[in-house]
Amino acid sequence: MRLRLAAFDLDGTLAEIGAGMTEQNLSLLRHLEARGIQIAICSGKPTDYLCGFARQLALHRPALVGENGAVVQLGADLPPKIYSIQPYSEQAKQSLVFLRAELDRLLPDLWYQPNLAGLTPFPRNDAEFEIIADCLARNAQHLRGVTIYRHADSFDIAPDTIDKYSGMQHLGRMLDIPPEETAAVGDGVNDYPMFDYAGYAIGVHVADESRVDVNVPDITQALIHLTAMAE
Repeated sequence: MRLRLAAFDLDGTLAEIGAGMTEQNLSLLRHLEARGIQIAICSGKPTDYLCGFARQLALHRPALVGENGAVVQLGADLPPKIYSIQPYSEQAKQSLVFLRAELDRLLPDLWYQPNLAGLTPFPRNDAEFEIIADCLARNAQHLRGVTIYRHADSFDIAPDTIDKYSGMQHLGRMLDIPPEETAAVGDGVNDYPMFDYAGYAIGVHVADESRVDVNVPDITQALIHLTAMAE
């Protein structure tokens, strides 16, 4: 394939949660960009968080897809010069308002990621994880129009019309790069839509190997694989 765009999940893929990239992997990523490949970070984190991470990479012009596809921007500037926020249904908005009220009642001092769309609570311990999981299960009939992802450190409750597929699709249109010239790299279930979009998918130790073209043990091997594709 002709590779023009490489999109990476952040946590568990480019870097461990709360950590930066290793010098070796950063060098490989910059080399990939030097080969003419557009680099994108596609994450559940908001784009302002991704901006802080991306600035440290010293890439020419990274693309950022935040909140599991809800917000897309070009470059790492704040405020962004070129960006888009995807719309979502009134039903999803009502579900998110309802859930926030329920969680505020159960865990009034819970911390939430500052999203522009969706709801991302961060429990502090196993007990809070189970309280949130129980709340989601008990109120399933009220949560229409949303998709729920459980991560190692949080829950993402996102509008079901928005995911990493739709985010990457929007980015591809902005950059005029088709799916067949795009590779996606990720490690979790919320990356599966991104895998479905891209012409080539690389899993970083993903559980379901059927979702990817190749499954590698770590990001170093993924970057080496992409560099070979770009030669």
